[in-house]
Amino acid sequence: MRERDTDATADTHDPSRDAGERQDGRNWSRRQTLASLASAGTLALAGCSLQSVTSGVQPLWEHDFSAAVAAGPPAATADHVVVGGQDKRLHAFTADGERAFTFETGGPIEARPAVPTSGGPVHVHSTDGDLYTVGLSGTERWHVEGQARTGWLGRQGSLLVGIDPVGETVTGYDARDGTRRFQQSGRRYPYPTLSESASIVPVTNTNRDTKLVALSLTTGEVLWESPARDAYPHVVAAGDRIVTVRNSTVRMRRARDGHVLWETAVTGEVISHFGPPLWLGEHVYVRAARDDRADELVAINRDDGPVQWRRNVGYELETVTATPDGVFVASSVNDPDGGILVRLDAFALDGTRRWQTTTDIAIGGTVEALKRVGDVLVVASGHELAAYDPVSGSRRWQYDPESYRIGVATADGALYVSYRDTGGLARLPTG
Repeated sequence: MRERDTDATADTHDPSRDAGERQDGRNWSRRQTLASLASAGTLALAGCSLQSVTSGVQPLWEHDFSAAVAAGPPAATADHVVVGGQDKRLHAFTADGERAFTFETGGPIEARPAVPTSGGPVHVHSTDGDLYTVGLSGTERWHVEGQARTGWLGRQGSLLVGIDPVGETVTGYDARDGTRRFQQSGRRYPYPTLSESASIVPVTNTNRDTKLVALSLTTGEVLWESPARDAYPHVVAAGDRIVTVRNSTVRMRRARDGHVLWETAVTGEVISHFGPPLWLGEHVYVRAARDDRADELVAINRDDGPVQWRRNVGYELETVTATPDGVFVASSVNDPDGGILVRLDAFALDGTRRWQTTTDIAIGGTVEALKRVGDVLVVASGHELAAYDPVSGSRRWQYDPESYRIGVATADGALYVSYRDTGGLARLPTG
């Protein structure tokens, strides 16, 4: 099903304005040293190999926004998907592709909306600087004037957290009515981390030392603070646990009081240029880098902290997605014909490498998404994506849209793609 919207007015947009360049923290000599990983070192253990034949796929449904020459990244709940357009509108559809509502703001929408797991309302920053909250009927619930043209938003339960990069503040609202729960000084980046029991906000002082401040989700009360140190702490959360890493030491804490349950020093440099270099699953997974060697994925026992295993991946580990029975890794390798490709590795919980393959997906920035959704493993760059069999590593299909830039969202077994430089949205199959 393909539909073209005709009920909005067009706005001009320069898609190169917000296109990012890859900022690699390592020099080119390391890539040259490890270039062989793109050939002999990345053939799949289960018979997978570098694939050159594209198996296409058709969207389950697709909508073009005729008056929007660009769209932002989408966000999805169990039943709906929402995306902003250059036509100043927030577009919402059901999982079946039926239009739920269109809501007009005061400017083009470039930011990803914030949504709950299911139901509504939904929230978005417009480039007019304001924060809009809209019910699933398309009616405005509440509205805050501001300056955050593309500010980050996060939703956890009834709490909505937003960043004002101009005023350098982090504000928590009641998502239902907009009542302010807290406001804290905070920079544009890093973003707060939202757990089930606290909002963890990095706060940097005038000496550029950073501490973690944990705030109550319901009242904004300060629950605990970590000591301020000169190194920036990366943070991830799941349930009532948060994991931090600073100077390659990983710590598991209780989110509600900050109590350190265990800490483990990891051999290698635990760094990342595109988000935290650690992930929570059945284990704690960490990216460890070493000079002139491929990155390693390190698995740490979640309960008490000993290192369980370490495995080499591509020369630069990009992202990880953990499942109850294993973990998938996307990393970078050199394309023998020039450029950079995505390599995929699949590991069992005991560290057994199930399969390994180099994809046809080129990346010029970073991996946009690595998701286990429905019956497939989906990997995406900023302009194309492909689905792989999570058991064997064989490719199911590859999708190369006309749009040069895409955004990806998944929820409840559904996969959505926005066309960021042409304006549109599609749902792709995951069976």
